[in-house]
Amino acid sequence: MKKFLIGITLYVLPISVFAIGGLGLSVGQATFTVDASSSDLTIEGIGKVGQIDHHGFENGFSIGGYLYLDIIPVVDLDIEVNGMANVYDFSFYNDAMMDLGVAKPDTFGFAYVAANTYITIQKPVFKLGIPFLAKAKLYAGAGFNQHVATPLIDQEMMESFVLDAEGNADLQNGEFDSAALETWMEDNAIEATGLHFQAGLQFRLLTFDLFAYYRYTIAKDIVPGNNGFGSVNLRLGLGI
Repeated sequence: MKKFLIGITLYVLPISVFAIGGLGLSVGQATFTVDASSSDLTIEGIGKVGQIDHHGFENGFSIGGYLYLDIIPVVDLDIEVNGMANVYDFSFYNDAMMDLGVAKPDTFGFAYVAANTYITIQKPVFKLGIPFLAKAKLYAGAGFNQHVATPLIDQEMMESFVLDAEGNADLQNGEFDSAALETWMEDNAIEATGLHFQAGLQFRLLTFDLFAYYRYTIAKDIVPGNNGFGSVNLRLGLGI
């Protein structure tokens, strides 16, 4: 066992000493609130026939990957790509049927999904190390981000996938068309760019990296009705 441990140590020490960066898995929870809201449901020639209610939701959970380089003088370069998601409920109200008391609103679930890219320049604020074995550093940084997200469901979206046999919108008698929904989502995804600030702690043991950090993202409406959101994140990876 002693020879085995010595062999492993001799193998990983050079990698640890000369590491130029790292890569690995990132997970996190974004903190935000999307308020409940309503929009009219109308039919051409008739007018308002009901409404769509969004029940609102809180927070989003993310998973992705990261790569960072610390061979640049003075600062480090950090790149992260992740997907963030949650689910929410929405309801259809038929005014005429509700007034007669013969129907209840139909409630369904739908997904909010966002793909996010973060490019960050960061700088160590404080370092502490045990030669050849472990090191820790507190760091802070800022950077540029880019996002693509699904919009909240509304009448325009419904008209894209509730279709009759000829492929025309028919909210009264049409049927669900999944391919039409996919096409509409691709054409109408919400895109945004923004800035962000982050700070955290990195701990490295031999070649293994562990990060815990907080990030605040400024990007309008990528989370519906919000100009930004915070997130608490963890990373686990390897030095390279």
